[in-house]
Amino acid sequence: MKFGERLQKARTEMNLTQGEVAQKFFITRQTISNWENEKTYPDVASLIKLSDYYHISLDTLLKEDVGMREYLEKREVSKELKPIYRNLILIDLLLCSILLGDVFNLIHLGAFILPILLMVLLTFSAIFDLNNFNQTRLLGLKYQWQKYLSGDNGLKYAVILPAFLIISGMIALSFKTISIGVALTVVGVGLLFTLILRKKVNK
Repeated sequence: MKFGERLQKARTEMNLTQGEVAQKFFITRQTISNWENEKTYPDVASLIKLSDYYHISLDTLLKEDVGMREYLEKREVSKELKPIYRNLILIDLLLCSILLGDVFNLIHLGAFILPILLMVLLTFSAIFDLNNFNQTRLLGLKYQWQKYLSGDNGLKYAVILPAFLIISGMIALSFKTISIGVALTVVGVGLLFTLILRKKVNK
């Protein structure tokens, strides 16, 4: 018997409606319905409450249910990876701000420009790999703002980052900082083409 069937059976044995259980848990009736039909799964806290409420052990609730176990495992992996994902983005933003500081003569990097550019590329690559892993495993690591920038919520929002990089590159070139200007422009144009190609593939 699957997880959803066990929940439904336990509820009907107690002569309860989905609405009554929903009221007890302060959630919607649709949420209970989704759990019983296995469209979604409860989080760990709700799972423990369900176990207590229906007087069923967690072992019995989860027995032979691959879907629920996979869901819990994904939640755990997502919880572990999200800080890494966030830190990589923060490192990238910090490195980019250092490069922009050099463009506007706020700091002078000199020979350190190339190692910093290399670090930016490596962190971008790590984020890209993590993003691919996220998509294949459906972990839901992305933050809401990332969904806009990645094109998940429409191309018009996604072009903000490439446009910013291209404009920053042009400004850097006008300040005669050729290496940074070219790097920012190339990265911006590359991101723009990647987004356009991705959009075409998804159609």
